[in-house]
Amino acid sequence: MRYFQHLKTHGKLWLFVLLFLFSLYSTFLYLTVGQRGYDNVLVVLSQQFLNHHISLPIYNLPVRDISSYFNNYYVYFGPLSSILMMPFVLVFGQAFPEVSIGVFSLVVSFIAAYFIAKKFLFKTVDALWLALFFVFSTVLFSSSVINITAYQVEALGVPFILLAIWAYLSKRNPFIIGVFIALAVMTRFTLLLSVIFFMAEFLQRRVSLKYLVLLIIPVLLAVGILGAYNNRRFHSFFESGYSYNISKSDGPIGGNFKYGQESIMHIPANLYSLLIMSPEPLLKDNGGGMFLKFPYLKANPWGMAIWYTSPLFLLLLFRFKKGKYTLSAAITGIFLAIPVFVWYSIGYAQFGYRYALDFLPFLFLLLLMSLSPKLSKYAIALIVIGVFFNCVYSDSMWELYPLFNIFH
Repeated sequence: MRYFQHLKTHGKLWLFVLLFLFSLYSTFLYLTVGQRGYDNVLVVLSQQFLNHHISLPIYNLPVRDISSYFNNYYVYFGPLSSILMMPFVLVFGQAFPEVSIGVFSLVVSFIAAYFIAKKFLFKTVDALWLALFFVFSTVLFSSSVINITAYQVEALGVPFILLAIWAYLSKRNPFIIGVFIALAVMTRFTLLLSVIFFMAEFLQRRVSLKYLVLLIIPVLLAVGILGAYNNRRFHSFFESGYSYNISKSDGPIGGNFKYGQESIMHIPANLYSLLIMSPEPLLKDNGGGMFLKFPYLKANPWGMAIWYTSPLFLLLLFRFKKGKYTLSAAITGIFLAIPVFVWYSIGYAQFGYRYALDFLPFLFLLLLMSLSPKLSKYAIALIVIGVFFNCVYSDSMWELYPLFNIFH
């Protein structure tokens, strides 16, 4: 009996190793031969910071992800991405690849997801599987390996929220937890709502008022820095630049803007992208019938339902279990989802519903509590399917398949 148990455990480990190596190879291909984005906006801004400027130079301006205000051009995302790259840009100049932000996000997220899983009593092998799932079978993967500025910034917020959760589960100093949240806020302001998780914990008497105050102090400092940054650029504490986005009414997304930048009218489309939208068929002759060519599918540029990119989340529907942090995680996830669900842009040229990145860490927390303390063979099968789907199809909206194209 021990022999068969030993064989089963090691079989699971070897399967993980093979899938992990496959995922790393796929990542390498997406970062090299499969790279579709050539953005360097964050690198340019980093160079500007080094030169004591906060606006972009007026030459070679990108056509998206920037704001125009009184003849100056700004990146409307938080400044943390460019701040982190300053030492590297100082050494390598603008040749330093912006997609390094995504690589950083993947590595740190894998480590944090692993240790969070361990806190829910998963064995080492199962915790590794769950970390593999989080990094290679969610929208974090495509957002990290596709070099588009918005994707890189959105991906960067995820590891800091994961680190905050890990620090909390590990009973670390609340000020450190607040620093992690503050860093996330410096990427996307809406991640400020992550504090709700700890407020909910306070209301359930799991943390003291002093603990909560110490946690919030660095977050408020981050909000103050962002406000000053905004005021310096747009003469408003609360204006991040989205209102002056040069492309908000252009392209496929522009049609939504006429219904308002923020409106409950945008909720159905966002929910459709998150929960229902499917991949598209890959046709042999576009417009000339319904004959599919290998590998048969391509990503819908408007997004795809989470069940395609992350099939493991199906177990939340069929095996949901209430845990210690269920209420706090669920409430926080809902509050984080509200701003993106009412936003006019559901995303375009994306693999999956990438705005789910905002609440993904808390969705992962709900999943861990439902699966704990061990992974079933069905869960592992769903992880394998999800990883394979993401690694094969992440560039498919452009009909590029790096895993197969290298043989042509």
